[in-house]
Amino acid sequence: MAKVWENSKGYFFLRPYVDWCTRRSFSYIHMHGKENIPTDGAVILAPNHCNTLMDALVVLQADKQGSSFGARADIFKKPKVAALLRFLKILPMARMRDGAEAVERNLEVFEEVIDIIDHDMPFCIYSEGTHHTSHSVHQVRKGIWRIAKSAQEKLGDKPVYIVPVGLDYEDFFRYCCGLDIRFGEPIRVSEYMDVDNHKLVEMLRERIQDLIVRTDEPVVYKHPVLRTIAGVLMLPFFLMWAVLSSPMWLASTFLGTRLKDKAWMNTVRYACKFVFLLLYVLALLIVAISTLNWWVLALLPLLLLCHSAYYWHIAFYQNLFQSYKSNEKA
Repeated sequence: MAKVWENSKGYFFLRPYVDWCTRRSFSYIHMHGKENIPTDGAVILAPNHCNTLMDALVVLQADKQGSSFGARADIFKKPKVAALLRFLKILPMARMRDGAEAVERNLEVFEEVIDIIDHDMPFCIYSEGTHHTSHSVHQVRKGIWRIAKSAQEKLGDKPVYIVPVGLDYEDFFRYCCGLDIRFGEPIRVSEYMDVDNHKLVEMLRERIQDLIVRTDEPVVYKHPVLRTIAGVLMLPFFLMWAVLSSPMWLASTFLGTRLKDKAWMNTVRYACKFVFLLLYVLALLIVAISTLNWWVLALLPLLLLCHSAYYWHIAFYQNLFQSYKSNEKA
């Protein structure tokens, strides 16, 4: 079995496309404190978990060489799904609700995590154990400190760090919202080996919380009249982009109506975009090869433009509507 930290041609072939889709799922992604990620040791990233799979995709933007992730063990039950997740450098992390036997298998996973970070690949673990749409950090689980202390014992003189990360979304359900990612001061694990884990989890929770500075107060947008005029002028273009991009947003809307947990909505939108754009490219290639009319590929930039423009307009009109709500409350 290939090591998670080893180079994978397929993984690094897909990374640019994955990153492209991620960046175009937000109106902006601002990264702060990236210099706080140590380069002289093993690194464990500890972000808050509030936007399902999107959390992993945005954390991935911090390291072009790749990162590995922990995810709940119950999604690994099907062998094909488990193989796909491993290809994506995602490992199963069992919780108490998964049963004592599953939790015992965590020891094997912990050993693999130590091997990963020893080979200079960061490991990202969502220390709260589950996602929740809130700007408040819930109780941190002790597992992250167990992994970190075990790694420090095994790696000896090589320093092990936990880096708190704050994922600060403008909105958890709205597509193309803005995002701030903040990396906090690294915690050197060797300095806390004798400290009780109950105290350490609270310290880590507070450090993550300090990196989430957004409040639930509405943002007051300036110049609502000018924004409205711009919205009216751009409406015909929006409708055109909407028609051309309809397969993606219709599919995501249909699937979204069947979600019990609406926090997964943006992940569904991302998945539809990811799949449909690949299908567009494949269809154009098939037509170009079968007809030998390579000019067909000139449609590819147009399709990408249509997609990007449509979702940019969604963000604009959502913010326009929000501006009126915000000014009414101000």
